[in-house]
Amino acid sequence: MKPRRPIFYFYPMFTHVSWNSIAEKHLEHLEKYFRIYRINLEAFPFVELLSKPLIIVHPYFYVVTKWEKHLVKRREKMHGLIGFDVADSDKMSKHAVKLSGYASALIVPSNFSKKSYVDSGVKVPVHVVPHGVDEKWLDTPPLQPQTFKKLSKVKKERRLKLILGYFLHSPYRKGLDLFFEFFKQLYNERKDVCIVLKTMQGVGWFFRPLNRIPPVLEGFMNGLIRISWLTEQQQMELFDICDMYFLSSRGGGFEHPPFLGMCRGEVVIGAKGCSWDDWLPEWALIPSKPSKTVLEGNPIHVGRGVEVLMDKAVDKAVEILDNLNDYKARVKEHLSTHVRENFTWKKICPKIRDIILRYL
Repeated sequence: MKPRRPIFYFYPMFTHVSWNSIAEKHLEHLEKYFRIYRINLEAFPFVELLSKPLIIVHPYFYVVTKWEKHLVKRREKMHGLIGFDVADSDKMSKHAVKLSGYASALIVPSNFSKKSYVDSGVKVPVHVVPHGVDEKWLDTPPLQPQTFKKLSKVKKERRLKLILGYFLHSPYRKGLDLFFEFFKQLYNERKDVCIVLKTMQGVGWFFRPLNRIPPVLEGFMNGLIRISWLTEQQQMELFDICDMYFLSSRGGGFEHPPFLGMCRGEVVIGAKGCSWDDWLPEWALIPSKPSKTVLEGNPIHVGRGVEVLMDKAVDKAVEILDNLNDYKARVKEHLSTHVRENFTWKKICPKIRDIILRYL
């Protein structure tokens, strides 16, 4: 029997962002256990709280920053408040620490995020529950190209190795400059590489060396498919075509796209010392150094992250591409021994259920 107390789950219902896709996966499983009402995030200040529900907000700091005064007035009408959020850097602002005090508990997707919260002075309980993956991402055989037929054809005809990166926002935090520098140095080592970029404009690729970083990405792409939001099927197809994902990010709470790429058998490498330490194998973590402030001017995330040591990254990439089948086998083993046991939604969502029961 489901608990009688209702749960109001606020999240961006109508916006294609990572918050939306992760929240939808939570709800898909949590609705088996609880009476949950899905409510669009922007409706937060207008919903009546007559039944004294447990409130879940996803993301937390967006809500409490935008509607703090409203939240203070209505706290007595809430049974409790649980917030999902991340830490994009190693330090939270004093203002963020103050805002965290309104929550009964916070849930973050990585040990890096929790350490950032605790080290910054957050006093409420902080629980670590990672992002996950449906088992079909691990079990579905490689897909035949449909959306990316042209890219697949270019790869085969030129016998290329494809290096993938996602850059939908926050170019400095995502390390777009590092990605381009990595490609330039890698191209000096071998000419059979092509980089593939997922941006807000679409998916583009090129296989020529770069002398500069143009202001508009499609200006230097050899190919471009204009598709701003990829379905799960299209993402699988793209990951299946590409050989390596260079995780150039300086910071981030989890970094879901490269995680999904790894789940499709793609080799992923990234700088050691951030959130992806939780899910990458040790051999894929490249020595790093501290970065500058990850999100300059951000009122919540005020700390630093990590930058990959470029020569080490390029050397590792060359080694991987020279022995690609061997490394893909290592990825497959890591998926069976670590990811399947710890990062499927079937394993993760019961953890969220148990946390909610503590505060319900």
